Amino acid sequence: MMMLFKTYVRSITEYCCALWSPHLQCDIIMIESIQRSFTAKIAGYKHLSYWERLKQLDLYSLQRRRERYMIILVWKIYYCEIPNSVNITFQHSQRRGVTCLRPLGGSKYKSTNTMRFHSFPSVASALYNVVPHDIKSIPTLPKFKAALDRFLHTVPDTPPTPGYTGANGNSILEWAVSKT
Repeated sequence: MMMLFKTYVRSITEYCCALWSPHLQCDIIMIESIQRSFTAKIAGYKHLSYWERLKQLDLYSLQRRRERYMIILVWKIYYCEIPNSVNITFQHSQRRGVTCLRPLGGSKYKSTNTMRFHSFPSVASALYNVVPHDIKSIPTLPKFKAALDRFLHTVPDTPPTPGYTGANGNSILEWAVSKT
């Protein structure tokens, strides 16, 4: 049943997700409800909350998968596996390793600054900067993904869910701020 979901449903919800990734809670809840509804129909998991089902089925929330994908795309840009057509600027430091400069708004219009702040180059840069530098320095994609997954398993995955109160909005960025 999970194979059907991953093949026919999740592939559609994740198509080009780096470009359209929502930032509003109501949109995240709506998209997350697809996976929440599906996992609730699996025999033996009906009695569990969505957060518990994610752990039992060893799944990431759709929100976490989108953020993971953005981090991988930035890694590919840095290692020149794909072109840097979004003009992400990288810098190096002894303490933090490779980081991205996060483009911020410079417009007098608030709506333009909001769109720029939530755009792929801005969000993906911020997400990439949260990843520990020893993981970012891994030069091969399979090893990078494995190390990234180990890191992501240390970050709680409690997506916004109606009826449940989470510690925050579940973004890796929010969890990084709460750790400091």
